[in-house]
Amino acid sequence: MKIGEIGKNSKGTEMKIVSARNSCDIDVQFLDDYGYIYKHNIYTNFKKGNIKNPYDKTISNVGYFGVGEYESLGRKHAKEYDAWRLMIRRCYNEGSDKRYPAYYDKCTVCEEWHNYQVFARWYEENVYIVNERLHIDKDILNPNSHEYSPENCLLVPQRINMLFLNKPNKRGLPNGIRADKHGFSARYNHIELGNFSTLEEAYSKYAKEKEKKIKEISEEYKSIIPTKLYEALMNYKVLLENDKNYIKSNIYKT
Repeated sequence: MKIGEIGKNSKGTEMKIVSARNSCDIDVQFLDDYGYIYKHNIYTNFKKGNIKNPYDKTISNVGYFGVGEYESLGRKHAKEYDAWRLMIRRCYNEGSDKRYPAYYDKCTVCEEWHNYQVFARWYEENVYIVNERLHIDKDILNPNSHEYSPENCLLVPQRINMLFLNKPNKRGLPNGIRADKHGFSARYNHIELGNFSTLEEAYSKYAKEKEKKIKEISEEYKSIIPTKLYEALMNYKVLLENDKNYIKSNIYKT
């Protein structure tokens, strides 16, 4: 053991002993862009590579824990940690294309949120008490957004979040619309809304009913959810061009 000795941790990050009181009390600096110094470790861990660098990208090769006040709470993860990890995995994990087809390789997480400490601070500043799970939503404020970021995201109760779920289909038709040889039919919330000669007419009816439902549920949550979310919901417009399934060239496929 000597000061200046170089090794690598289990993630392949180079590290160097920068101080050593004895074999059970050494300081190790990681030789990356952050230069974090892990103090009071033991030499055995150094030799085995068992020293964790908080800046190693351990979540989907994108997310890293960072240095700060926020913890993951061990096996019983903090809610903000679970939300952060799932957000990154659904966007970047190989295999998520099947489980999360609307997200993988289509959505990204802003660079500052790659750092868990930054995301956790945002979560703490925006969380509120509600008797159900809170989801990170990026579409209510900006329906055309493909990025999770502080500018685009809100914490939304699960019941409200369910109103904005997208159900992928292979025909290029928007949500709630079916096509046949006679034209188009609209359906929302398990209710048939009628038959129409054009897709635009059918979707207009669908949009009207969905906006009505969004407003109804928003009123139920008015005293619970933040004003920013309530106002965004009340002003939300269901538009054909924002429908993630809609592919204009395919609308006549049945």
